[in-house]
Amino acid sequence: MAYFQFLGTGPSTPITDATGRNHRLRSSALAQHISTWVLIDATHDFETQIEHALSVTGVVLTNATRDAAGGLGNLDKWLDTKTPLYAPTALWEDLVPRYGPFQKLYHEPIEEGRTFTAGDMEIVCFRVETSTGAAAAPTWGYRFDNGKKKVCYASDVKTIPAESEPFFKKNDLLVVDAAGWDKDLPTHRGALNHLSTYVEWGNEHIVFTHIGRSAPPHTLAAAAVKKMSHRADLAYDFMKIPLGR
Repeated sequence: MAYFQFLGTGPSTPITDATGRNHRLRSSALAQHISTWVLIDATHDFETQIEHALSVTGVVLTNATRDAAGGLGNLDKWLDTKTPLYAPTALWEDLVPRYGPFQKLYHEPIEEGRTFTAGDMEIVCFRVETSTGAAAAPTWGYRFDNGKKKVCYASDVKTIPAESEPFFKKNDLLVVDAAGWDKDLPTHRGALNHLSTYVEWGNEHIVFTHIGRSAPPHTLAAAAVKKMSHRADLAYDFMKIPLGR
């Protein structure tokens, strides 16, 4: 069995004063296939999020900020065995002085745009942008391929560079930043204003994550995206999407 599970669907300042599906931890997820569980981002909410994960056999990060990587120390303590953190070398060299040293996590070097194998999945790391200019912090998205289904995950993105655009097309599941809801924010995308493009790009199922306070309550927001396209949904914490056998 394969699935994609959301461990958090909220912004960098999580929405913890709400209840039900409106209660949103910092964005994080788990891509699973057979005996492989790849954790996407280890947040400050790690200790709560990991209770819903069966295992972790590898780790990838969307960026090096504390929002996405602040839980690496807790993850390192939680792990029972040596576990690879797949990252470009520059990212790893940034992580160690910030959050290390690590006892269980070790660096598995990868290159942007080049497929690598993680257990039963093939993964590609690609660059996205939340801001521009020389001082802009590097940010990444990932495409996961289990041989039957393709999943693109980009929870923290404002601009899609031309070279990364192909990864956002023809996916069985596209998971994408919707912090701005109906319009783009300075460093994040909206949902409603980009949904038609994601549909045109041939994605079978589009699920929005990184939901901020600008979105309506979950029931209304989910109905709004579903009304625009039957292919669209709104994620909620611990939502699990089957990806076949």
